[in-house]
Amino acid sequence: MQKKKKINITKKQKKQLEYGVLSFLLLLSFFFWNSFFIYPIKLFVVLTHEMSHGLAAILSGGKLDSILITNSLGGESRTIGGNKLIIVSAGYLGSLLFGATLFVSGHKEKLRKIFSVILAILLILFAANYIDGNIGKIASIFFASIFILFPIYFSEAINSYFYKLLGLISMLYVVIDIKEDILTNVYRPSDAQALAAITSISATVWGIIWFGISIGTIFFLVRWGIRKDF
Repeated sequence: MQKKKKINITKKQKKQLEYGVLSFLLLLSFFFWNSFFIYPIKLFVVLTHEMSHGLAAILSGGKLDSILITNSLGGESRTIGGNKLIIVSAGYLGSLLFGATLFVSGHKEKLRKIFSVILAILLILFAANYIDGNIGKIASIFFASIFILFPIYFSEAINSYFYKLLGLISMLYVVIDIKEDILTNVYRPSDAQALAAITSISATVWGIIWFGISIGTIFFLVRWGIRKDF
């Protein structure tokens, strides 16, 4: 009986396959951007956005009163005191930082385990103390559970895929959110409008700055990831 030939795949070929799968999933998420499947990730980014406002308030000497997350992916952080410039700026930049750290965690197992614990604790603390409304609390507990269970029960490969993809989609949502909130002709209340009132620099300028930082961060991290893997 003829023996079956064993197919040997090199490390480089595995990484090429991984980036092919990630690219396909990222493209798929773009086409299904407004679907039920992407909604939880958008909700996670809104959470990290509002949490970043809250953390900035606390770290700059103020207080966080509450956070409200709506079903339509709206969010509001009610803060008292603190440095308004830092607090307002922290929303987009903070959620971008969360997404970037998730992506880097996909490449570094030790960082992934540490960051998972920190993120899970933050989500649980915010859900217990600051978040109003069921949707925000449910989302916080849901993602806290994911960050606790995934590193324990799933393989290194699955965790790497998951964290890289979640990080990329999170950063992509930040870019799209900035574009929709600031760079369109339709006026809507936004962080940039609030920052414009504080600094007398137009909301469009702040939008362009944040948009540039976000695009630059994604480009740098993807380039870093490719160089690291290959």
